[in-house]
Amino acid sequence: MKKSFTLFTTVILLLSAIACNVHAQFGSRGVVEFGGSVAYSSFTQVANGTTASESTSLFNFMPYVNYFVMDGFSVALSPGVNIVKLAGSKESITNLLLTVVPGYTFSTKGNVFPYVEGILGYTAVSQKATVVGGADLDLSGISYGAKAGVKMLVGKSGLLSVGVSYTLFNLNPKGADKRNGFNSLAINMGFSVFIEK
Repeated sequence: MKKSFTLFTTVILLLSAIACNVHAQFGSRGVVEFGGSVAYSSFTQVANGTTASESTSLFNFMPYVNYFVMDGFSVALSPGVNIVKLAGSKESITNLLLTVVPGYTFSTKGNVFPYVEGILGYTAVSQKATVVGGADLDLSGISYGAKAGVKMLVGKSGLLSVGVSYTLFNLNPKGADKRNGFNSLAINMGFSVFIEK
């Protein structure tokens, strides 16, 4: 009985030490985090009880690679594309973006990691005109913002993240001297995995 208890205690202590080591690895120098999102959605307008015969569709793809250059401090690269096909249109609107995301992850020695991130990137929207006399859509600009939240360890190398972001998207036509675009306040959820180099 004493041998079983000693073996059981040893195994529990060993597993605890391994778990603490896994927790300490995320957010430390040399760790690489991979994540992102892929989404497709379709919207059909309803007016006065009548459903439209065609739908607007949205495809979104945004990968995310994050590298910790030192303990806590990381730099991520997140390219992305949105393709919107409006109901009744043969053409689609393409929105491209490329963002650099510097951030800091706070070490808690547990399985929850608070983080803050800055967002800085280039955004462009384009569409070819489909009507006679119409002009091509060509908008672009530097977008920026910030994000904060927590990442929770799932298993040995998975992370579930929940955060809030505020981004100012700049989409200026050529020759514009004042800002055009939109401001976005969003609640974000995501999943990523990390490896230690």
